[in-house]
Amino acid sequence: MGPYALLALISAVAMASSGIIARFSGLAAAELTFYRLAVGALCLLLFVGLSGRLALLKGKPDWRMALNGVLLASFMLCFLSAIEYISLANAIMLVYLAPPLSAFIAHWLLNETLDLPDASLIVLSFFGFAMLQQFKFDLVLDATQLPGLLLGILSLCAYSSFLLLNRRSLPAHSQLQRTFYQLIIGACCVLPFLTGINMPSADDLLWIALAGIFPGFIAIYCAIIALQHLPTRVYATLAYLEPVTVILAGWWLFNERLTTLQLGGVLLIILTGLLLARRHKPAKAVLAVAEAVRL
Repeated sequence: MGPYALLALISAVAMASSGIIARFSGLAAAELTFYRLAVGALCLLLFVGLSGRLALLKGKPDWRMALNGVLLASFMLCFLSAIEYISLANAIMLVYLAPPLSAFIAHWLLNETLDLPDASLIVLSFFGFAMLQQFKFDLVLDATQLPGLLLGILSLCAYSSFLLLNRRSLPAHSQLQRTFYQLIIGACCVLPFLTGINMPSADDLLWIALAGIFPGFIAIYCAIIALQHLPTRVYATLAYLEPVTVILAGWWLFNERLTTLQLGGVLLIILTGLLLARRHKPAKAVLAVAEAVRL
């Protein structure tokens, strides 16, 4: 497995830590999202400053960075809002249609040729994800669940767009610069939803710091690097390690039951991810970026 596939795995595991932090901290959804993005940006700023590379953050963000910051906040907030109307399983099922959807869109828009074996592995990985959810998708199109369905679809579209736009970044912008501005802009987008927020207590500070470091800085930075170098089909499959990590963490930390069906889904996702990573060849879009950097 190459270094960029490893970064995608690190990103997926770090993303999954947000659910664990949410359960232990008791922070409200909007608060946790804001701290995740804002403190994540601060962690990146400290990292760049201590390594003497502040110059990398100079310059105005382009429209891609600005839009990706909005998309980043949108997919998180829409998902958290959706679970107020529909079950968590249904909301997760909708959002995690984004990785395979992005892979198929990239086939048409980014010249990332998707052959039959790759397409089959992507479908198998989604089937493994459905096994994690125990095939529970019981949405009813009535007045009570319709807002949740629409919010879930919005979260799906925002997440898919976030993945695809980060594949089309300009080589002139460093990954650190792109990560910093996306985190800052995302945090600003969450501010209007922080009505009645109180100053965090001393007990909250540890969880706020962890939210900024792991699902904030590390997860988004690793994702942006991986997306620039991995074909979308590979990243899409590896992204399913996030729900795998959540399921395993629930079993290990919270004594939640892990069924045989879920265990089979875990193994299927890991297997398809490894097979796709082994089949990986740099896509044309990636080769073009690498050539531009050399020039």
